[in-house]
Amino acid sequence: MASVDLALATISFKRKIAYKSTWIFSVLFGGWSLLAGLAVWSHLIGDGEMGGYDWQAMKAYLIIGFLTSTLAWAGSDWEMANRILDGLVAVDLTKPVDFQRARAGEYIGGMVASVPAAILGTVAAVLLFRPAGPVSPVAAILTAVSVLLIFPLAFGFSYLCVLACFVTQRFLGIQWAKDSMVAFFSGMMVPLALMPAWLQTVSWAMPFVHLTTTPASIYLGRVDTAGALGLIAAEAAWAVGLWVVGRLIWSQLVKKVTVHGG
Repeated sequence: MASVDLALATISFKRKIAYKSTWIFSVLFGGWSLLAGLAVWSHLIGDGEMGGYDWQAMKAYLIIGFLTSTLAWAGSDWEMANRILDGLVAVDLTKPVDFQRARAGEYIGGMVASVPAAILGTVAAVLLFRPAGPVSPVAAILTAVSVLLIFPLAFGFSYLCVLACFVTQRFLGIQWAKDSMVAFFSGMMVPLALMPAWLQTVSWAMPFVHLTTTPASIYLGRVDTAGALGLIAAEAAWAVGLWVVGRLIWSQLVKKVTVHGG
């Protein structure tokens, strides 16, 4: 099965990079968004600090947010959704391939295609803006681990959203809602430290927070090594939990598939 997963991931990767204009646009668009964020926060913070972030730390936070958002939004949500909306899922059920694993391979393959853009933009931003560095080599390594866990985590909640198509027969509204929740509760839009305490509590109870706030907190030393390991463990637990929940929901929703003629 591992060879099948790799094959599907490779196909998805090649499909993504085949459209070079889209790939280049994603690099440019993400770069302009980062520049806009840097311009706004430079005026808001100035020589002071907000939520415990001075300007050097905020630059690092925004660059990490650019990196993680580039990866998190690179998956193939619509390709998964269309298999359900167009009825291709009925064909999938006749194949000796696990539906969830197949979609995971395709989704993560699409995310991998965004890695060059993410790395290119991140390196350029670091060279141009000279943000604060990681507080320690250990923090740098643990930050990288947290970023890697974004791959299964992003698939987990995207897959659950796609499964809602069995009921809604639509996906656009679901995607908008998902993207809005990811941007807000992950801290991509505004650092959680600037939110009211009750909203921070709500955010930390969701998986989205691990897309930006967790790697940024580890990188900047807002948690110690034990705290960083705890955050990574929570991130991994969410990835596994979402996978299990997705499998359980699939086992029920697949019963709604109707194949003409039987």
